[in-house]
Amino acid sequence: MSGNQPQRGGRGGGRGDRGGGGGQRGGDRGGRGGGQGRGDFQGGQGRGGFQSDRGRGDFRGGRGGPPGRGQSSQMAFRGGRGGGGGGGPREFPGIYLESAPVAAPDASITAAEDALALQTKGKIIDGFPGRPGFGTKGKPIVLRTNYFKITTAYEAKQPEVPLYRYAVNIRETSVSKPKLRRLFNEIFKHHAFSQVKWATDYATILVTTDKLDLDKMHKGEEMKVTLPSEDGASPQATQGEQVPDFVRRARDRNTFHFKIRYVDSFSLRQMIDFLQSTSSGALYAGRVDLIQLLNIIVAKTPNEMANVRSVGSNNFYPYNGHPGVEYKDLDETLEALRGYFSSVRPTISRLLVNINVTSGAFFKAQHLLNVIVPQSNLEQLEAFVRMLKVEARYVKDGQQQPFMKKTKTIVGFAKSINSIRVKRFGNANEVKFSYVDRSIPNAQAREVTVAQYFKQQHGITLRNPNVPVLNVGTRADPQYLPVELCWITPGQAYRRLLSGNQTSEMLRFAARAPNLNAMSIAGVAGNPGNGLRLLRLANPSGDPQSDSVQPFGFRVGTEMITVPGRILPSPTVKYGSSNASTSNGAWNLRGARFDKPGKFNRWQVLVINSQGNRGQAMRGPPDETIKKLAESLKGYNIQMGERGPTFQITLAPLNVMNRPANDKMLKSAFEKAEANRVDMLFIVLPEADRWLYARIKLFGDVEHGIGTICSVGSKLENDKGQQMYFGNLALKFNLKGGGVSHSVLNTVSAPIDNNTMLVGIDVTHPAPGSVDGAPSIACVVASVDSRMFQWPGSIRAQTGRKEMVGGVDDKTNKDHLEEMFNERLNLWVKRNQKLPTQIVVYRDGVSEGQYHQVLDIELPSFEKVFEKRYGDKKKWPKIAIIIVGKRHHTRFYPTRKEDADQRSWNPQPGTVVDRGIVGKIVREFYLQAHQGLQGTARPAHYVVIKDDISFSADALEQFTHHLCYLFNRATKAVSICPPAYYADLLCERGRSYLFSKLAENNASDVSVSDGGDDEWTGGVHPRLQETTWYV
Repeated sequence: MSGNQPQRGGRGGGRGDRGGGGGQRGGDRGGRGGGQGRGDFQGGQGRGGFQSDRGRGDFRGGRGGPPGRGQSSQMAFRGGRGGGGGGGPREFPGIYLESAPVAAPDASITAAEDALALQTKGKIIDGFPGRPGFGTKGKPIVLRTNYFKITTAYEAKQPEVPLYRYAVNIRETSVSKPKLRRLFNEIFKHHAFSQVKWATDYATILVTTDKLDLDKMHKGEEMKVTLPSEDGASPQATQGEQVPDFVRRARDRNTFHFKIRYVDSFSLRQMIDFLQSTSSGALYAGRVDLIQLLNIIVAKTPNEMANVRSVGSNNFYPYNGHPGVEYKDLDETLEALRGYFSSVRPTISRLLVNINVTSGAFFKAQHLLNVIVPQSNLEQLEAFVRMLKVEARYVKDGQQQPFMKKTKTIVGFAKSINSIRVKRFGNANEVKFSYVDRSIPNAQAREVTVAQYFKQQHGITLRNPNVPVLNVGTRADPQYLPVELCWITPGQAYRRLLSGNQTSEMLRFAARAPNLNAMSIAGVAGNPGNGLRLLRLANPSGDPQSDSVQPFGFRVGTEMITVPGRILPSPTVKYGSSNASTSNGAWNLRGARFDKPGKFNRWQVLVINSQGNRGQAMRGPPDETIKKLAESLKGYNIQMGERGPTFQITLAPLNVMNRPANDKMLKSAFEKAEANRVDMLFIVLPEADRWLYARIKLFGDVEHGIGTICSVGSKLENDKGQQMYFGNLALKFNLKGGGVSHSVLNTVSAPIDNNTMLVGIDVTHPAPGSVDGAPSIACVVASVDSRMFQWPGSIRAQTGRKEMVGGVDDKTNKDHLEEMFNERLNLWVKRNQKLPTQIVVYRDGVSEGQYHQVLDIELPSFEKVFEKRYGDKKKWPKIAIIIVGKRHHTRFYPTRKEDADQRSWNPQPGTVVDRGIVGKIVREFYLQAHQGLQGTARPAHYVVIKDDISFSADALEQFTHHLCYLFNRATKAVSICPPAYYADLLCERGRSYLFSKLAENNASDVSVSDGGDDEWTGGVHPRLQETTWYV
């Protein structure tokens, strides 16, 4: 095959530190307690460099922006590690900047926080409860955090720089991000921008430091621009030019109409005055819009830099030749890239920038044949390459260099339509279309194959004509390309689900010690980290801020700030009358007997073998191992009841083609178990297979009402650590049998009482790769008594992408939250013979911009139930609603060894922070309850948006911390409190019920029907509704 493959940037030094694994789901999942770090990265050593003009040294800076894409700017990057071979200094976990002096947390911020709390306590501020104070319990410590202080020109006593916001309205809809970027770059060539400092999100927002003269620019009328073709040819038609229809259509597709409209001006001075005010009534109406503009400004440099891909609005990944690229192969098709996240945060008395390392999966830049030829499942392959950008290189027979290159987007493989004879997934010898040879006068249309066309029209003899042909047009107007001409363009994010092996490799790349991540972000004096360099906030020499952020009226500090924290003491964990010995947020089950034994009437073992690579699920006789398991369960005080005879089935190889036959065999096995009146089925699997797991849970939970616990045979039989493995299984058996394994002393303490019901809510949405029209899954879980150990739940499918659970759903015309909360309330009354007097809701999965929506949409659903069940409003229960965040980018770094977990160098379990980085309006705190064994630990973020119960800061922080020791499937504290954790698990179980729609990478032409033929739309079998069946 002729043509040159795109060259990859040089690999850095050796492999990155290994992180935690993470294979496919086969058995039930383990706890979140001390798992690997999530998505955090670290840069390595070594250098490279860029160059650019500098602006003036004052806050306004020079006019004219920094260079656009493809130009250079003076930035040296630390060479990336983690990709391939080569030398380089080793990296060791430890305390970040251990030998450097530790700056004390800013005392003026602490004073401002205390003053503000005095003014807001007991008041409602912008719809949210005021902060009653700050926590005091626990051992005081000082932590670094990945926030950097913004100093505005106003604070530096320099002339203020106004910021002007404009809306860019584009008439055409559904314009791709790459075309939007090209369109904006064409707009900025207009002379109106030649003397203006600007930044944009390349979508709809433009910010400048000088007001534009729009009357001179377009006099209020739309302007038109036609993008040049990507190979550089001019798109503009000359007068009288005759062009083919397809050329005219291409020009039309690349012609856009836009108008720029002034929106408002903003003042950093007014924002700072608002943040520094201690008045409870102080507000700045433009604060949200101004933060959006500041984020656009901070992101300006990476947004314009060559070989940096932006994903979302705040994540930036250097790739393919960029001097700061860091990557690792996930397999032959995908690679992991290390990138950086940035976000401007308004906090009490100051503005901060949050910068973090992040990771993402990207397609490898390579010949497309390398991806397609080894594949056999064409349906999944089509889904894999759909919307992938490729460069088509046309190389004539006998030549080495292409005479033409075109960038195209793959819509899919060949499919039948009325006007073209196409075999589904047809190859270049099978796909035919009507063709007129314009080189022959008066030629008539005739049918040709794709292979014939490329030979006759371009002089290219296809060497791989038996590979499926690509459609790079549209479904209605297809254009076909042979795979062998196509090369995957670099820097394309992979947005679908990763396989188990890919996930494991990603975690090995991502899980890095905290000090290494901190080095990657901030580095050390004189050698800043790649995060600061990418944003042009620091360089080894010079002042890059002089032409990055300073012209917009602010500067950013280059050292992480410090904040005060506290380490809360571990609570006492009890099994019966005995206390468990806890260490670093964990304990073991040695000698334990569960508080309240789970109970089963009859259980049975199903061994599933397969004809695939793994074959038999168990090497030895199953009953020998099952007998040892049964003895272990009895030792924990679980009442297992009668065990039916073990039975086995053998499935065909676990691939897509065999699913119908395997489904029938599985269904038959469950029918047999139900006929035997089994209430627990222990299933031994041949391997961890996501489809098999999903079908087992659907048959057990929904269709037959049989509890199930899954175990991979090789793990069950492994003598090494077998008793510990049996102990983990015992926790699941006990829970699903209605038991209580342990208790945590003093969890129920004022203001919590024995008549307080806890509720967890979550919504999960279709992932990229789900079928069109796939639903979202909404869940509500709740405690049933004051022990807070059993958590039955309610589950519904609702309109896809609907964020809120409350209100009437468009798809079902029901208020799902009202229904589900009422179901939870019914069970509480059944167990306690009275209604709860207090309700504490932990709401998972809500972004910062949706806090008001929870109060406006979901709270009324609760109140409708209160009105029906409690009557007079005076009798309603007190309710508190706390948002639980786990997808944030805040990290903490110990400053002393004695304050760190010396196995991982993360903060110790129980670390809480409620000062230094918290917002002015909402009450919030960060709690790392768990032990982060690998990678950089992510604390949970808790935000109080309603509080009728009047929690003090210490009471809520301690109560939430205690809850993290009550997760019923682990012998350690978990990272987020159980109400939110269980709601998340229940949503995941709902995803498994709709596996083919939500969990697999589907092709584009599959959609969900509007009829009633879905297997599952909500709920579970009545026999399981009052149990915690989903854990």
